[in-house]
Amino acid sequence: MKAIFPYLFILSLLCISCRQPVNDGWTDTMNGGLIRIACDENFKSLMDAEIEAFEIRYDSAFIIPVYTNETEAIRLMLDDSVRFALTTRDINPQEKRAFEGKKCGVRKSLVAFDGVALITNLANKDSIIGLPALKKILTGEITNWTQINPASNMDTIRVLFEGNQSGVLRYALDSIVRGDNLSPYLYALNNSAEVVRKVAEMPDAIGLIGFLNVEEDKVRLMRVSKEEHATLTNSYLPYEGDIVHENYPLWRPVYVLLSDPRSGLSTAFSIFVVNEIGQKVIQKSGLLTVNGSHIMDVAIRDEFPQINNNNKNKLIKTTENEDKNEN
Repeated sequence: MKAIFPYLFILSLLCISCRQPVNDGWTDTMNGGLIRIACDENFKSLMDAEIEAFEIRYDSAFIIPVYTNETEAIRLMLDDSVRFALTTRDINPQEKRAFEGKKCGVRKSLVAFDGVALITNLANKDSIIGLPALKKILTGEITNWTQINPASNMDTIRVLFEGNQSGVLRYALDSIVRGDNLSPYLYALNNSAEVVRKVAEMPDAIGLIGFLNVEEDKVRLMRVSKEEHATLTNSYLPYEGDIVHENYPLWRPVYVLLSDPRSGLSTAFSIFVVNEIGQKVIQKSGLLTVNGSHIMDVAIRDEFPQINNNNKNKLIKTTENEDKNEN
């Protein structure tokens, strides 16, 4: 088994100092033990691969992942149920105050960049969209496919997300909508797999999910342009090469959040993810690694935005009966 101690120089960057007693009920060490970690469910396939690679190399280590939304992942860290979380945002000011109240801190490490993918039904021939048009869809200025393409035989555009607390929804509100009112045709489902299933069933639907969850045999992946007039030559897909050159406009950072006062297995795993083998796993998954990118502007608001009173009831969970009534 390879020793993990050659990575100790990085430990000084990742470790955090919390004024807590050592006897805190956690028995894991840098070399082994059993821990739970939290992960945004968008990155389940990536995290499964990272854990498998880590446990092969460190046979005394056992990691149990909890796949959930990023808000719940941070709550689990605040409750000290986990000390490692993979999310697409830093802790927000309210969460920071809660951690400070526990006399503990959280460190953030940028580990990858992810594309937010737009998916449509295979029957929908409109596979290119401009970012300005997408914003108009999310705000309700555009509600019908014929407003995008007069020749379209599709009807009302229904936009599907994977939950009211999802990182993808937060990204859309932060980076696309930017405080404007929301369309009445936005719907929150339980997870990305359900979004893919519903888009595959509903010809008029469009889904927003993390790139790793796209199933191109079931849905169509849309090309996105920064321009109002989207063409094949100025539109791109959420692939690594188009994100690194910032041609694809819908990308977001992926972070490891660490709160491990004992410098135990959570710290060891975070070191693994940000280093060579962990980055190779990220690259193999199809995401852009930090090592493989130039310095990108990641000054995205790191908090879940408050939906204003006009919007607070708009994002609702769809049901089979609603789908029947709407179609």
